[in-house]
Amino acid sequence: MVKYGGTAVLSDDVRAAMAFYRDVMELELLMDNGEHALFKCGVAVWNRSMAQGLIFGKVSDDRAALFELFFESDSIQADYDRISKSARVVNPLAEQPWGQLTFRITDPDGHLIEVGEKLSETIRRFRAQGMTDDEISARTHTPKELLDSL
Repeated sequence: MVKYGGTAVLSDDVRAAMAFYRDVMELELLMDNGEHALFKCGVAVWNRSMAQGLIFGKVSDDRAALFELFFESDSIQADYDRISKSARVVNPLAEQPWGQLTFRITDPDGHLIEVGEKLSETIRRFRAQGMTDDEISARTHTPKELLDSL
């Protein structure tokens, strides 16, 4: 089963976008690692060139692909197997550079949708592999003090 996680806005200037959502829209910042910021309500701001390079393998001037809906999964493999039968797969299930297992599809109108395992599951997997909290924090870009609260 998948659960709506939020919306990621792709930005050429993460700092300016983060300041806008924090200061103008008064969203509470949960995490900021420079390349992306996450607010408690589920809105995220991602570096456009990093995100487009990761998703499409290149940076595009296409301004239509500047956001994606993202969902969290309790059973990432089962959800990939089920969803990939009915949707166009953009990126198959794979581990991302920060360690989370994700896949991307489009809806019937071509809007980008990401489904990823819960970050708490990524952390659990890494601990089961013997990684320390310092290593997990560095790999996932998650502050050490948040590892047990996700």
